[in-house]
Amino acid sequence: MKPPAVQPPANFNVLWARALVDELRRGGVRDAVVCPGSRSAPLALACAEILEVRTVIDERSAAFFALGAARAAGRPVLVVATSGSAGAHFYPALLEAEAAGVPLIALTADRPPELHGFGAPQTLDQQRLFGAHAQFADLGLPDPLALSHLRGLAARAARHPGPSHLNAPFREPLAPVPEPIPEVRDVPAATSLRARGVPDLREVAGALSRRPRGVIVCGPRDAQDDLPAAVAELSRALGYPVVADAASQVRFALPGAVAHADLILRSEPWAQALRPDAIVRIGGGLSSKILQAYVEQAGFTAVLHERGELIDPGHTASVAIEGDAVGTCRALAAAARCAGTLAAPFAEAEVRARAALETAFAGAPWSEPFIAREAAQAADQLYVSSSMPVRDLDNFASRGGRVLANRGLNGIDGIISSAAGAAAVSGKRTVALVGDLALLHDLGGLVTAARLRIPLTVLAVNNDGGGIFSFLPIAQRTDRFEELFATPHGLDLAGAALLCGAEFVRATDARSLRAALLAPPALRLIEARTDRARNVEQHRALQQAVVEALGSAP
Repeated sequence: MKPPAVQPPANFNVLWARALVDELRRGGVRDAVVCPGSRSAPLALACAEILEVRTVIDERSAAFFALGAARAAGRPVLVVATSGSAGAHFYPALLEAEAAGVPLIALTADRPPELHGFGAPQTLDQQRLFGAHAQFADLGLPDPLALSHLRGLAARAARHPGPSHLNAPFREPLAPVPEPIPEVRDVPAATSLRARGVPDLREVAGALSRRPRGVIVCGPRDAQDDLPAAVAELSRALGYPVVADAASQVRFALPGAVAHADLILRSEPWAQALRPDAIVRIGGGLSSKILQAYVEQAGFTAVLHERGELIDPGHTASVAIEGDAVGTCRALAAAARCAGTLAAPFAEAEVRARAALETAFAGAPWSEPFIAREAAQAADQLYVSSSMPVRDLDNFASRGGRVLANRGLNGIDGIISSAAGAAAVSGKRTVALVGDLALLHDLGGLVTAARLRIPLTVLAVNNDGGGIFSFLPIAQRTDRFEELFATPHGLDLAGAALLCGAEFVRATDARSLRAALLAPPALRLIEARTDRARNVEQHRALQQAVVEALGSAP
C-alpha cells in the first residue's frame, strides 16, 4: 500500500477528495480501479496518493475487475468513474456483488446541481443510479462544515457487506489548481468494532480507564432488560456518573441516575466544571440539544449501537461498538477500572436541581412542565409525543415508569394509535401525553381504542397551536407568526371524546389532573389547557430557579 500523501492540498476539492479516500482506507479499502475522466480528477488523484491504483479504460470491465479483486482479497475494493453514463456501466457487476455479498464500492463523480436539468452536457440524474441494489449516499458538494459527515458516510460504505454507491459532485477547479483553503475540522470517523457476540473491547476499556473525567449517557431505548443493572456495573467500574434520557428505561430504574442534566448544564460554571474527557453513549438520539452539545465536547466517545445506523449526529465518536448493549456494558465493566472524578459533582448538582424543582412545583403552579411531571409519576407506561411533551418530560421528570416515544423521526403523527397498541399488548395502565396538534393528527387513534375497547388515558396539553415555535427565534421575527407557525385551531376538544364515546375531563389544576390520571382504567381524554405565551415565561423561570440553586461550581 502506498503511504498517505504528505504534500498540502492545493485547493478544497483536493482536500475533500483526500479525506474521502483516506476514510475508505481506514475502513479497509486498499485497492482502487480508476476509469479515465475529467469530473473525477480530484478522486483519481486522491486514490493515486493513498491507495494502490489500477486504471481500466472500460467502466463495465473496471467494475468486474474490482469485483474479482474484492472476492479474492476479502475486503472492499473501490471503482471510480466520471459523471454521466460512465457509472451506469457498473450496474451488472454491482448486481453480482449484491447477490454474492461482495463489498464493492462504486464512486461516481457528478456535475454540480446548477448544471442539472438545463441541457448541460454529460449530466444524468445519478441519485440512486442502481436503485435498491446498492447502499447509496450522495456526498454533496465539498463543504468545510461537512467533512466529518463525509468521513462518516465513507466509513459506513466501507463497513457495508455488499455493494455501495457514493455520488460525489464537484464544481471546478477539477485540477489541483492552488486556491485558498478554508479553515476546517477534519478528524477520522469512528473506529467500528463488530462481532457476533461481544467485540474485543480491551483497547476501549484501556482508553476509558485512562480518562477519569467520564460520563455514561443513555438515550431512548425501548427494551426492558438488564441494561440498568449493566450500566450500574459499568458506572461502578469506571466511577462515571450516569445521565439518562427519560425514555431510556434507565433513568427511573437506576437510583442515582442524573435526570436534570439539561437544566444543570445551563449553568456556565457547572458546565465548565463538569466538562467531560470521555463519554460512553448508549441508546437513541438525545432529546436535549444542550446535553448533545455536552457529549460532543469529549475527547473520546464510545458509542454502543445495537441496530441500524450509528447514533452520532455530531460525528464526534471515537469508536462505534456494534452489539448487545447489556453484554457490551458488562464486558467493559469487567475490563475497565478508573477512579472517575465527575460522579460526585454531578450527584451534588442533581440534588440541588431536584430540590429547586420540588420547591418550584410545591405550590402546584399550572404549567406544561408540571403536567408532564405529573403524567410521568401517574403512569405505569407513558407514551409521549415529540415536540414539547417529550422535552418537558425529559427536563422535569425525576420519577416515573416505562416511557415510550416515537423518536426515530420525531413526528407528532400516530401517537395515540401507538399508545393504544402499547396498551393492548402490555396490559399496563397507559397514558398518552400529547399536544393538541398531535391529538388532531391522530383522532383515528381514539376511534381505534374505542373499537377495540382498550383502556387508554390521553392527556392532551391544549395551548391552541404549536407551542414549541414560541421558543424559536422566528416567534420574534415576523408579524405572521400566528398564521404560519403557531396555527391556532380554536377547537373544543370535548367533541373528540364525544365522537368516540370516551370519558372527557377538563383538568384545570393539580387536584383535578391527579384525580383524572388515577381514576379507574377507561378510555379517557383529559384536556389540560395552557397559555402559549406564558408557557415560555414559565420554562425560563424554572430554568433560572435551577441555575440559582446550583450556585457556584465546586
